[in-house]
Amino acid sequence: MVLVDTSVWIAFFREKSSTAAKSLDTLLEEGEVCICGLIEAELIPGLRQNDRERVRSLLAGVSRIEIPPDIWFNIIKIQEDALAQGLGPFSIPDLLLASLAIRNNFPVFSLDRYFEDLSRLTGLTLWRKL
Repeated sequence: MVLVDTSVWIAFFREKSSTAAKSLDTLLEEGEVCICGLIEAELIPGLRQNDRERVRSLLAGVSRIEIPPDIWFNIIKIQEDALAQGLGPFSIPDLLLASLAIRNNFPVFSLDRYFEDLSRLTGLTLWRKL
């Protein structure tokens, strides 16, 4: 499974011919995509009204990771470690995704450079098309 960040979904819906969109399409066909409620909350409101139901329908077929209540301790720890090393501060949504991915041992597919720093800091695995 690959936890796919909102940045990739935006590329997927905006430019189907992009490398990110093609990679996500392949992962979807292989049934390897997962999301969490945060991704839906970031993505769906930003869509045009007439696209929202189509996207909801697509996302309904994707695996989900639930956000456990104790994940916030991980988020705080990562942010504290980052600040102590002169990195960050990172956004809470990025920290949440990184924490969920680490906990579930899933790589993250993102176009945001912040995940590179989070990977170096935490050992988070980033998904790269082979």
